[in-house]
Amino acid sequence: MHLCLDILTFGSTIQPEMSKTQVPEHRDYGDVIRRTIEAAPSVSMAELLEATGLTRPGVLYHLKNLIAAGEVEYVDKTRGRSVRYRAAYDNRWVCDVSPEMSEHALWSELKDDVLDPHMTPEARTIHEYVFGEMVNNVIEHAQSATLTVTHRAHGGSTWVSVRDAGVGIFYHIAASENLPDEFSSIRKLQSGAFTTDPESHTGEGLFFASRAVDEFSVSSGGIAWITNNVVGDQTVKQIGSRGPGTSIVWRLQDETRRSLTGLFDFFSIVDDDDIPQFAVTSIAVAASEKGTQLLTRSQAQELLEGKDAFQVIILDFSNVSSIGQGFADEVFRVYPMKHEGVSIVDVNANPAVSWMVRRAKEGPRQSIS
Repeated sequence: MHLCLDILTFGSTIQPEMSKTQVPEHRDYGDVIRRTIEAAPSVSMAELLEATGLTRPGVLYHLKNLIAAGEVEYVDKTRGRSVRYRAAYDNRWVCDVSPEMSEHALWSELKDDVLDPHMTPEARTIHEYVFGEMVNNVIEHAQSATLTVTHRAHGGSTWVSVRDAGVGIFYHIAASENLPDEFSSIRKLQSGAFTTDPESHTGEGLFFASRAVDEFSVSSGGIAWITNNVVGDQTVKQIGSRGPGTSIVWRLQDETRRSLTGLFDFFSIVDDDDIPQFAVTSIAVAASEKGTQLLTRSQAQELLEGKDAFQVIILDFSNVSSIGQGFADEVFRVYPMKHEGVSIVDVNANPAVSWMVRRAKEGPRQSIS
């Protein structure tokens, strides 16, 4: 039983051909541009102008969003040559979503096209794990009628994306938790202990998936949360509106020796019954705080809210230039004092941040009478 419609296997189009001048009645110009690009090995700006009837700035607006979502790429950006665009994937499937849908059954149908025969066993296992977690999120949380899967193999790496047309992950969390904005949802997601459905989920899937691969991005509502595990960096970017839904994209080298078991072990501590528990979390402070200066106790409290479920909290201060005395004192002295058994570890701090951390850990100095 086929669960998805195979929209594109690069080099052959299974859907009925669409004239370059044909525009769907709903006038979803981003969709028109994507379909026009899919229907040919590559297309020019002139062809996209003809297909949409838009102005050049209008086409560029939609192209920017499609490129940011990993659906379209440049063929040639050399000065003096006409820039052309092509689909950024080899295969694309559109699948109907229902409560009866199984991520395992879907993976069984698509895996032969996604997995290269020369992939390491570790790469195969990681792709299956991440795919299952992301598709399950769509089925149970996204409120989407469809999901779209794309795949691309290039340069010894494999890219996979899972996109839905639902409410959007950041909006969903912000609404359910009464957060001030969608960006605040990223702070909730970073630790891995948050879920909007605690009776059915642990909230760990996205946390581990984002750390299992080389690169991982979550895009929704014009915000992209990007994790690069090769260089150990997390960033948050504004990418412009992509309409409803969430897009997840990950990349993994085909010859990787990354181990899921090793990843789980790193973030686990064995309890008294000799059972490993998810007790260690890691937070990229710069990504969590949206580039704002970290000065106040309230910022520290927001950063650590809900993190007392962990025994070890690793704070990565990469790309953080400085922190305030109040922030440092709240994180490294007050919080551990109020939460016995919780250790906070700082990593990748520059000298200015390290000095403030040491000062906070030493505690207030006693005056000499």
